[in-house]
Amino acid sequence: MNTFCPFFNETCKGNECVMFRNGECLIVSFLQSLKSVSEGAPPPVEITEPRGIEFHRKEAEVPDWIKTRTPEELAVEMLEFKKKEFSEDEDLGFHTISNYFWKSKGIEIFLMPSDIQFKVERANILAQREIRKETEIQKREQMEKEKEELPSLVSQCVDWARTNGLKRLTMADVDAYIIERDLDILKETRRALYAMANVKLKSKK
Repeated sequence: MNTFCPFFNETCKGNECVMFRNGECLIVSFLQSLKSVSEGAPPPVEITEPRGIEFHRKEAEVPDWIKTRTPEELAVEMLEFKKKEFSEDEDLGFHTISNYFWKSKGIEIFLMPSDIQFKVERANILAQREIRKETEIQKREQMEKEKEELPSLVSQCVDWARTNGLKRLTMADVDAYIIERDLDILKETRRALYAMANVKLKSKK
């Protein structure tokens, strides 16, 4: 017996219909699922809202030695570590020094409890502050030394410029002179050398 299809408004064509899959009418299956839901039966597929990804951090065991150290004491240890391991690496960033220090101590900061993390960060701040002070003191001392040497440095630079047929120096010329003489001077001294040497070249004295 042929069945009337309300969807296409004609007699059901069975397997010839595009809505037939594996001998079953998809329209009929859909209508039956709606009926089962309306009668209180659970839907065939449960749709749930997406949940955020949860990360569970397992805290590492805290070494006994760090429990009794103050941030000030840890900062002193870090400074001693820097002088011992990186005494010649003046341009090495503090972040790198800090990472090496804590790893050498077996401390994985992000696996530590919050109170230990706070202690570590406090020690980092104190150590970095002290390193900045030391750097400023060394810079001032070097500036004073270079200030005393500047007149002689200017005179030598002017002689070099005249030997090379230069009536005026550019910053590139000054850099070339510094590299040629293998000088290690501060950028402030470099600028002063450029200005004073040009004044002397202009006066032809």
